[in-house]
Amino acid sequence: MLKQIEERKWFWQFEHPAALIPLYRKHLIAGGAMKGDEPWFREMWLCYCRNLHVWDTEPVEWRGGCHRSMPEGYAKGRAADWYPDIPEATHWKRYSELVFGDFWRAKDAPQNDTGYMMGPLIILICGGDQWTGDDRVYKDPGMKRLWERMLVEITPDGAINSYGPNGGWNSTADYRIAMLERLAAKTGDGRYRFGAHKILNYIRYQTRDAGPQNHRLDSAGSWLIALAAIWANESVRPVEPAPSSLWNLRGEAVRIPHTDKALTDRLLGNADFRENRGHVCCSWFMTTKEWPDKLIFRSGWNKGDFFGLVELHPTSFPANPGGIMGLNRWGAPFTQIVTSKGASVENRALIEDLTKEVSHRLHPDKLRIDEFWRQGTMPNIRSEVTYFEETPEATYAQLRVENMDGLPVVYEREFIFVKNRFLATREIVSFEESFKARVAPLWNTHNVGPQVGEHWANTFIHEPVANNGTRSMKSPPVDLLVWFAPREDCTLQVIDRLIEDPRAEACPNQVRYVWEGTLTVGEKLVFTQVYYPHPPYRSRATSNNPNPDTKASYANELQATAHASGIRVIRDDPEATVLRLELQPSEVEWVVFNPSEATLQVDQKTTKRPYQYQR
Repeated sequence: MLKQIEERKWFWQFEHPAALIPLYRKHLIAGGAMKGDEPWFREMWLCYCRNLHVWDTEPVEWRGGCHRSMPEGYAKGRAADWYPDIPEATHWKRYSELVFGDFWRAKDAPQNDTGYMMGPLIILICGGDQWTGDDRVYKDPGMKRLWERMLVEITPDGAINSYGPNGGWNSTADYRIAMLERLAAKTGDGRYRFGAHKILNYIRYQTRDAGPQNHRLDSAGSWLIALAAIWANESVRPVEPAPSSLWNLRGEAVRIPHTDKALTDRLLGNADFRENRGHVCCSWFMTTKEWPDKLIFRSGWNKGDFFGLVELHPTSFPANPGGIMGLNRWGAPFTQIVTSKGASVENRALIEDLTKEVSHRLHPDKLRIDEFWRQGTMPNIRSEVTYFEETPEATYAQLRVENMDGLPVVYEREFIFVKNRFLATREIVSFEESFKARVAPLWNTHNVGPQVGEHWANTFIHEPVANNGTRSMKSPPVDLLVWFAPREDCTLQVIDRLIEDPRAEACPNQVRYVWEGTLTVGEKLVFTQVYYPHPPYRSRATSNNPNPDTKASYANELQATAHASGIRVIRDDPEATVLRLELQPSEVEWVVFNPSEATLQVDQKTTKRPYQYQR
């Protein structure tokens, strides 16, 4: 630390020292290994606090419940408590209280991602009891929403689907192990231990040479696993969480000018008007409004169960309400999200204004900053879950999004998640202004083929990309059929995303079903898809002789088409869609989208249900 201060004027490592050193101090004192007034520790900690510049820039004492401001506020608060005789004690105590208050007013993290979000959370988990003198950060009812989020996003095989800015596949899963173990110990809730064990088992699977004699986990942070071991309370019995699908809420986070002290004073209060003090960290401010967060599709908690994670939030960066962030079966992922802070369309309809002349619908609050860091041009995207029903066989859900990507359209997405079978979904785009547009439902993947048709493609992820693009992870060999209901006015395209976006290295290929044209006000487009996980099929040569007449072949037509030949459209229009699926010979299944609840004929029976699955 001293060497870095000498070379660079300050010390900028803000997260791990702030989280861990006060924790070490507590355990060392409790174990008799040091005293609370140790001179060497005092010298070290005050040096750290007095030279800490969390952005590696001149300003200090950042505000807000963010991943840099919270470590700084916590660290300086500990110094004030431990050493009340220092000249900064009164000021640092007040500053620390303000930062905790910034977080506590919303009790949520501004970052909607599997990367930065862990910064403020690990500070709370490691030191929330030291910061407040009690266990409110673990047990307060208002915190349950945040901690439950850590649990419900775990796949049945223990993986974490990445979303938002992230470090790659299974990003920050090791953080969750430590957090869940401490939550279980603090609350006595065995569901948190169950989740921690699931994650650890998956990390062991990802360790290339794991075995009885090797306890090295090379896809996890060892310090986090050590914390989990220290915190684990063996008297808390792991309890399987509810096996049902769900959707949840999160607080709205908005970006505002971080140097506007008058605005800081109005929104957070007690602004420090000195030039290099009291800026709002990462420009994040949490409003009191709640928006939908994630839609979790779950078949159960057994290994191999079908699972899906859908983004619902309208104000995140990137904004992808309706996008499928993760889809998993038999331990395999079928997509991976770009580690993006800016625009990135992820597994939902691409909607483009080809004229570049349509007036975007912007948020009336002109202080807000958009995903390109421009003030006053934040799209006024709004989302709501308009239908949700959970049954033993299937989950039915409907999402409505106004002003998708700031365009004058209403985007609706309907889901029929058939447990341990497939996901059927419809995307409906309603035009509120007439303009020439490109609309394309899409799926991001690693590999496309070898089975490809006019309106479907077989896909798979061969090795998920982790550690910020530096490591390939393991995945079982499982394929995903991506099937689009045929339309005469659409064309299937396979896109190399890397041509335009180098961030897409983790998931470089895209399957699109593209429509282009001009619709009048009030007209609707409907795009229906089926995503079906299945074992990989490859054609087999009938002979090893180098004979030009020797043909390779699949076992049957279903294998040759990755099961696409087993899907038949009975009806597909904005009012209703009926699909007949025979994905295995003589096993017929039906899915019905009927949001207007009209009377429909389905397999010689009538129904008025808005959504239906039957076999």
